[in-house]
Amino acid sequence: MRFFEQFSVTELSGNQMSITIVVAVILFAMLLASVFPGIKDYLKQRKTNRRIQRLGSKYIKHVMLPDGIGGSVFLDYIVLAPQSIMLVILKKFRGTIFCAENIDQWTQLIGNKSYKFPNTLQQLDSDISSVSSLVKNVNVTGLVVFSSDCTFPKGKPDRVKSISELKKTEADKQLHSETLLNAWYGLKDLAEQHMPSQSFAMDYFKDKDVKRSPLMPLLLGCALIAWLVWRMNFAS
Repeated sequence: MRFFEQFSVTELSGNQMSITIVVAVILFAMLLASVFPGIKDYLKQRKTNRRIQRLGSKYIKHVMLPDGIGGSVFLDYIVLAPQSIMLVILKKFRGTIFCAENIDQWTQLIGNKSYKFPNTLQQLDSDISSVSSLVKNVNVTGLVVFSSDCTFPKGKPDRVKSISELKKTEADKQLHSETLLNAWYGLKDLAEQHMPSQSFAMDYFKDKDVKRSPLMPLLLGCALIAWLVWRMNFAS
């Protein structure tokens, strides 16, 4: 009789341990699944920043400057390139892109669906014109940079690049002219003074870098800890 009582207690304890482990593993897997997209986005953004850094010796991200006519110009990146101030428009697109210099609408193809969007070079030219009005005797250039998830089967203009195409430049501070450096630091000061007071300005850049809510990973982490603590107390 004692043997069966001992066996039942042992079997019950084993079942309880199995349940504890299975539920803990499930919660942990859910936790990993919830944080993985955020980690992936973070690493991808770091890679993008490193690639943009290849264009020059310094860069500023998410800049708003006066456009010279009472409004504002929003810039994804400003880069201190070897011979110019370079503006970069970043397009986090995927799929197949059909684009050309002199057409008003470009096309994104994803599977069997196509989406039209304005010729981004026109926006770039407008941004270059606005920034050129803020700095004198300095060359202002620009690029439209697409993510590495895009392909261009029909080719693309010279000022359109994939992020993977950005090559390392031999850009060193000592190589920049005094005029170029003064323009760079002048733009930095303007950017700091022209802080966005409008909510839409923050929304514009928020859309560029999608922030994932930490609520779900936090809840799952708390659930996992609470489950383990409760099971340990229950078992004791």
